[in-house]
Amino acid sequence: MTEQEQVLLDEFKAKFKLLIRKHDRLKEKNKQLTDQLHELNEELARLQGENESLVKKYDDQKLAKVFTASFAEKQEAKQKINKIVREIDKCIAQLNV
Repeated sequence: MTEQEQVLLDEFKAKFKLLIRKHDRLKEKNKQLTDQLHELNEELARLQGENESLVKKYDDQKLAKVFTASFAEKQEAKQKINKIVREIDKCIAQLNV
């Protein structure tokens, strides 16, 4: 083997070792990113479950508010009806005099 071939072979070995180191670093980075993705997917699933729970709770509260508002409206309507009945009774009393 000539000296020039030996130099080329040494350069090739150096570049190949560098390539292997880069490959190992990229494999490690890939593993880190894969682990991070897995963690983020778990967090996403947890947050989606929490969101569904909160949406259900919100819907339940809206429904409860509707019933409460209906009860308040019923009470107000009863008071108005009672007031009108009293006014009618006064009018009838005045007609009887």
